[in-house]
Amino acid sequence: MKIYIIRHGETAFNVGEIRVRGRTDVPLSELGLKHAEETSRELSSVPIDIIYYSKLSRAKSTAYKIKEYQEKAEIVEEPLLIDFSFGDWEGKTMREIFTPEEEEKWFTEPHDFIIPGGETFYQVLDRLHRLFKRLQTQKEENIALVSHGAVINLLFVYLTGTHPSHYWDFYVKPSSISLITLNAKGKFSVKKFNETKHLS
Repeated sequence: MKIYIIRHGETAFNVGEIRVRGRTDVPLSELGLKHAEETSRELSSVPIDIIYYSKLSRAKSTAYKIKEYQEKAEIVEEPLLIDFSFGDWEGKTMREIFTPEEEEKWFTEPHDFIIPGGETFYQVLDRLHRLFKRLQTQKEENIALVSHGAVINLLFVYLTGTHPSHYWDFYVKPSSISLITLNAKGKFSVKKFNETKHLS
């Protein structure tokens, strides 16, 4: 099985003074829509069997653009792919959330933070574990997962068995494509990570 992992396109919260998105339903920007189109064209040569997506509009729009190039693909909303809940941080900038010392720690020990009203890293890892245990039982040859940067970072923490402190080591850009394979013994291999050469 091949599993293509796609981060949604750019939103207004991804540019300028970046704001935390989380469950806040921010739509794709004009550039985000353009890049979603380019990502979809890049994937068009792959006969995708099923597209799973987060219900938030930035991911859903990206997924449905991919579907336009995949006539035979089933498309399914997947609750386990929804973005990290950042609770009281959502809509705020780093400067509004952290002191300089706390911001430095966020980029070195992010798993230690308790997000007011939000999820922990371990809760997100648990839902990703449940998703991938289910995927291991499926028979499709090519699957696409359309999700969010924070979730994809933790997805690669999970797949590689690394400590959550390595969260930022797996940063993926908007509209990027990553690829993993799953063999008959349930072993994952990373074949492509954070590819963006298809973007103009």
